[in-house]
Amino acid sequence: MPLAWGGFLNKLAQATACQLKIKADWPVSLVFIGPQMIRKLNRLYRHQDAVTDVLSFTEIDEIFICYARAVRQSKTNKIPVKQEIGWLFIHGLLHLRGYTHETEKKFKRMVDLQGEILRPDAKLR
Repeated sequence: MPLAWGGFLNKLAQATACQLKIKADWPVSLVFIGPQMIRKLNRLYRHQDAVTDVLSFTEIDEIFICYARAVRQSKTNKIPVKQEIGWLFIHGLLHLRGYTHETEKKFKRMVDLQGEILRPDAKLR
């Protein structure tokens, strides 16, 4: 991952905190891992034996993104990898704040929030 992405991801974290009206500092760790490791974590903690794109752990405010999966999804979706990583990072942040997508309504709310944070006029680029 290019180091220049740190500023972009920091802006996304700030925009997410602003959108969710979080006033205090919110230390969050982001870890990029490979497909084997994210599958292992997914199996261990979510009991799903599959590679996933992002996992969030609220107990430790940590987000794991499978970089290889993000690259593949960016190609499938015909978007830049940076945009896909941003989408996954915001998704992880929302999970850390208690958002889920267990129902269609909750899923729509998460997707809508992600879109609001990443909208073109949000001046995150």
